[in-house]
Formats: sequence, C-alpha cells, structure tokens
Amino acid sequence: MTEQEFRKKLAENLVKYRKLNGLTQQELAECLSYSDKSVSKWERAEGVPDVFVLLRIAEVYGVGVAELIGETGESKETAALIKAQEKNEKAKDRAKKKALERAQKRKKKEQKKK
Repeated sequence: MTEQEFRKKLAENLVKYRKLNGLTQQELAECLSYSDKSVSKWERAEGVPDVFVLLRIAEVYGVGVAELIGETGESKETAALIKAQEKNEKAKDRAKKKALERAQKRKKKEQKKK
C-alpha cells in the first residue's frame, strides 16, 4: 500500500465512523481537543493524525486502530450499525417521498376547488 492509498483509506474510514457515530467534524474536534480544520484535513487525506490521536479516535468510535486504518475488516458491530443506518436512511427517504406525494395531491385538490 502506498502512502497515498493509506491516507485515502484512513480518510474514508474517518468520515464513515464519524457519520456512523452521528458526530460533526466540530464535535469530534472538541472530543480530541483539536480544531475542526484538522479533522477536515484528515478526512480529505491531506494529513494524518499522529498515533496518539488515532488511538483517541478509535476509543471515541469504539473500534480498533487497525479497523480505522483499514488493516482489518469491519467488526460485526460496525457492520450491523452500518446496515441499520442504511435501513433508517431508506425509511426516511420513503417517508419523505410519501409526504411529498400527499402534499402534491392536496395542492391538486385545492387547485380544482378554485
């Protein structure tokens, strides 16, 4: 693995785990006593946090450093969390679609009354 590939994989995982844990870059930065600019830089693969910070990030997310850097696959817990989040997103999308359809039907009924 080249350094650039390593940075990219780490960046992808940092974004994935931050979102899975429902944190913003600012919130993660506060947990680590870093700036949100640092977190953004790491997530864009423009930099890499030092080993101590990687350990702290792994603790925040409840994963191992190996999982963060892509050396191991996702744990069963992480895979289940991702699956649940995807299911939740699909449910939200369906609900939005239904709400939009109902609003369009109401609008058509109101237009017919006029």
